[in-house]
Amino acid sequence: MLRMFAVAAAIIAAGYVYLPAQESAAKIDTVVSASIAKPDSKEFTVSNMENGAVCIVTRGKPLSPRSREVLASGDCEQVWPGLATARNWTDNGDGTVALTNDGGEAILTLGFGDGVEYESLEPENAVLALNSIG
Repeated sequence: MLRMFAVAAAIIAAGYVYLPAQESAAKIDTVVSASIAKPDSKEFTVSNMENGAVCIVTRGKPLSPRSREVLASGDCEQVWPGLATARNWTDNGDGTVALTNDGGEAILTLGFGDGVEYESLEPENAVLALNSIG
């Protein structure tokens, strides 16, 4: 009987030592990393190389598989006429991007730049560069 009591006491004592060690162990993070979304928007500085004017354009949430929302600051009108009314960023599928207004009229056509992220292609007299912020 004494022997059984000693074994039971040893098991209980071991349990008290083992349980606190388990509680202090690192907890598993149950958050799935894919549940943390990437931001839908990306900001660009738009620079007019001729007059030195600069503004910020934000490429926002997707509207379709090829198109995204665009928000241009009010001072973009000094960078390029009509740029402040840009509302749509459309990937043309050929390496170019069209910035259009609410009516679908093209304001600028951009292409991948040399030394800048995008540069203006059309209209021909536009000398603009876009670089992402951050």
